[in-house]
Amino acid sequence: MKHSLDEMFCELLRVALGLSQVFPYIPTDKEWQALYTMAHRQTLLGVAYNAIARLPKESQPPRLLMLLWARDAEAIRGKNRLFYQESARYTQLFAERGFRSAILKGQANARLYPDPFSRQPGDIDIYVPGGFDKVLELLHSLGIQNLEHVTPNYHDIEFVDEKGVLVEVHHKPTSATYAVRLNKTYDEILKVLEPELENLTLTPEGFYSPSIRFALLMQLVHLYKHALLSGVSLRQYMDYYMLLTHSTEADRQYTWEFAKKIGMRQGCAAIMGVLGRVFKLPQDKMLCKPSKFFSRILYRATFAEGDFGAKRTYKRNVLKRWISDRFNNLRILPIAPQYYIYKESKYWINTISLIPERIRRRKIAL
Repeated sequence: MKHSLDEMFCELLRVALGLSQVFPYIPTDKEWQALYTMAHRQTLLGVAYNAIARLPKESQPPRLLMLLWARDAEAIRGKNRLFYQESARYTQLFAERGFRSAILKGQANARLYPDPFSRQPGDIDIYVPGGFDKVLELLHSLGIQNLEHVTPNYHDIEFVDEKGVLVEVHHKPTSATYAVRLNKTYDEILKVLEPELENLTLTPEGFYSPSIRFALLMQLVHLYKHALLSGVSLRQYMDYYMLLTHSTEADRQYTWEFAKKIGMRQGCAAIMGVLGRVFKLPQDKMLCKPSKFFSRILYRATFAEGDFGAKRTYKRNVLKRWISDRFNNLRILPIAPQYYIYKESKYWINTISLIPERIRRRKIAL
């Protein structure tokens, strides 16, 4: 029986997390190369390597690919060590100036993994309460330069530090989400999230981590928004799987009631379906009953696009790309009509506004 690469990859992840003890496939050299590419696009190279390192030698990838994968996994471990150190350093720097902080996502999520050094980090998200002006003043006091481009309308201030680490300092816990009630919904999210930041835990790594309840709420909104608007990788789904497995029934019920309140019933059911399909998450650990129909849409989009659209290519024919983009947007219509309307409206507004520039450059695509 022929199996798809998607199925092989999902089984590899289950082996890495200890959810499966046996990898039932014998991929060809070409399939191993495709699985490596998939792990790269899904930002799960380190996690997937933990699985292949456990396989019998005769079942592992070709030697050169195995060496490349091992190098990548070790680089991820080193990057995690740096990110843990930097998270603790910024926590201390901010505390010395009277600001309490919390690490969002990233290293806070990594602590929940069976191997906390295998999660592939991207940046450090750190929340500092006090509002835009105070946070900007704090960063200036630390001598951080090139912050002139920041705007109070955005939810964070980002910079690359002297160690090459991208740091996003949030003055709001999360960005706006275009759910049913738009701005009203965002205000409701902030009202629920901000009090939860009182329940911080000082980790052994030296930084504060928000409560599981906060993480469930915030990352559900984040996952939902990016899954529909820009694409996410299976790493974001794995993060949410970890949160759910460390949550209580009360945490999950609270999050589900809030998801219903802000119009995310179908999106939540779709996300739970992906978690069930990929990680075999039991239904008693889910926020709600999964939807096979809606989850199929997100599952396909995740493998089609990868991490924040990393698999998208702009080397295609302009017309083919345009048709593909319109079709991809159309996929989200059944799950969240409001997102579809927002995304398409934004596209057409931008397209029309750029007509003079296209005429000036004599180009269809800019």
